[in-house]
Amino acid sequence: MDEQNIFYHYTSINSLYSIITSRELWLTNLKSSNDKSERYYTVNRMLKDMDEIIDNSTDDNFKQYLSLLKKSFNIHMPEQRKYLKKSDGYSLSLTDKKDNLSHWERYAAGYSGVCIGINMDKLNVSFKDYSHFSITELEKILYSDEEILNKLMQICSRFYTLFEEQVRTYNESFQKYIEQYGFIVLIIAYHKLMNFAKNSYFADEHEFRLLFYPKTLMMKKDFLTMSKNIIIPETFKLLHDKFNSSLKNTAIEQTHFSVFKNEIRSYHKLCLSHIWDSKLIPEITLGAMCRQNKQELAHFLKANGLTKTKITISKIPIR
Repeated sequence: MDEQNIFYHYTSINSLYSIITSRELWLTNLKSSNDKSERYYTVNRMLKDMDEIIDNSTDDNFKQYLSLLKKSFNIHMPEQRKYLKKSDGYSLSLTDKKDNLSHWERYAAGYSGVCIGINMDKLNVSFKDYSHFSITELEKILYSDEEILNKLMQICSRFYTLFEEQVRTYNESFQKYIEQYGFIVLIIAYHKLMNFAKNSYFADEHEFRLLFYPKTLMMKKDFLTMSKNIIIPETFKLLHDKFNSSLKNTAIEQTHFSVFKNEIRSYHKLCLSHIWDSKLIPEITLGAMCRQNKQELAHFLKANGLTKTKITISKIPIR
């Protein structure tokens, strides 16, 4: 098998059946997270983290840029409050741990479920260097203060390059330009950190989150329009076309409802029909206590377009 960017989703046989027959992944409300302190990251915490990054920066030009970002954010924050309010986010939990004891126990019906391998390169959930404008986001959960600071620094750095390019192209004042548009960077950073920070007690799960956030989608539509002034025209057209194509193909915008564990909850579908094949789902592992017959599962997968998906059995000696 060629090297692939595979992540794993542990679930029950019933959920596997639904995923395969519908060719959809369901992203459920973050209120169902096993961390009751989910989404604790605040705007004030981000501004304190910005101060720490600014104080520790040794590059005078970059330090000035960071200070201007914060100034722009403080200036524009009153008019951008609608983007800073917490509202419902929807996610699918993944991990890079295959055949993992704790994941089997917690998320796969007590070792009797399955572990689905999903090729995230095939799913194509990001726009590479411009992933801030993707429909969904795939990120590793941040469990420590150091990881949060590094992510905030990374986001600021990525936009620094874009801003420099714009200023050079159009010969504008760097300071004036950042004061006018820099707040966009910290709003994007805030949503990223708020939705991907989790209590350190869950660090052993090594979770990656595939996230859809309706309010962020609205924000990205608005900011993509604003980005005509930030991104060179050729790049903007590419982003605009890719954004709208992904929105249409994934059919993710509509809210649905179903019963989950005796409770009615909302969810969003991520349609996979346009990319459905065994390259997307290259492998499925049966739990150590799973009673599913391999030959019957293979027959089922082939009947649903997964002709080359590999089926294996967990090696964990549980009984």
